[in-house]
Amino acid sequence: MSRLTVCFLSFVLLAAPAVTARSLDEDAELVDKIAAVVGDKIILLSEVMDLARPAFAEMQQASRGGAGMMTAAKKKEVIEQTLEQLINLELIKQQASQMEISVTSEEVDRVLENLASENGVDVETIKESAVAQGIDWLTFRNMKRDELLRYKVLSLRVRTRINISEAEARQFYNEQVRGVRATGTFEGAHILIRVPEGASPQVTSKARARAEAIKNEVQAGVDFGEAARRYSQDPATAKKGGSLGEMEHGAIPASLDRAFMDMEVGEVVGPIRSGTGYHILRLSARESLGVQPFSEVKERIMSQLTQREMMRQEQIWLKELRLKTFIDIRL
Repeated sequence: MSRLTVCFLSFVLLAAPAVTARSLDEDAELVDKIAAVVGDKIILLSEVMDLARPAFAEMQQASRGGAGMMTAAKKKEVIEQTLEQLINLELIKQQASQMEISVTSEEVDRVLENLASENGVDVETIKESAVAQGIDWLTFRNMKRDELLRYKVLSLRVRTRINISEAEARQFYNEQVRGVRATGTFEGAHILIRVPEGASPQVTSKARARAEAIKNEVQAGVDFGEAARRYSQDPATAKKGGSLGEMEHGAIPASLDRAFMDMEVGEVVGPIRSGTGYHILRLSARESLGVQPFSEVKERIMSQLTQREMMRQEQIWLKELRLKTFIDIRL
């Protein structure tokens, strides 16, 4: 299945159909079953089935390919999930109406142009692909309109709840790359301020404060090697500017090893406690192993985490709306 085809299927499953929930006081005769009532709007079974049809087609194709039969239970699950999507969309639309938020045809045009550009095609190709998958162009445009309306509402109602910090992004990055980095070598250096065995809290606190002061000097511009020669209480490495040489992960205490694994080349961290005292660490070099530095992927990770948190907050917000809205599911 091409990237463009998958893209269309995702829109069909997540967006709304061209025919949206109808008003209860609408004069048109209802000829099919009411699937749900949301506030003063109804969702018809035909709307649910229209939206679920691409998923049924995909399941049918998968079953022919030996990926399991499209059972009644699976079909029922798709229908229930699709109805939930339509209920959520109707809740968002009602919020949009209260907030006086709308989407213009020009905005839909821009969304379609961006979609075409992202896929390296023109809008006419997007249209042809939609029609080839059984989605008429007006329906597809309305799907994109609903998607943009949802984004506008969520940006105002949900985005204010989200604040992804650089520290969170860095933690996520570290968790992803540790497994790879653990297989490579690195070169590190340290400055040690010793803490005697059985030292009192006062002595321990004083040693930590000393280590903090040294780290601040280094971060203010003092050469790390010079600081190590001047301050480090590890005679074996102090005369070498604190150099620990080239090492494999697992060769030093776990607290220091994990710190080095999470560092970027040139970064200074600490104080970090070990059995001998407090350490200020500097990563001098690392075997790359194809891992991109955090600085190169930070924005992408921040965006990914923001989207993930936005989805989580959306579900929380929709639950809050459901508590305030009359919803009667009749399937």
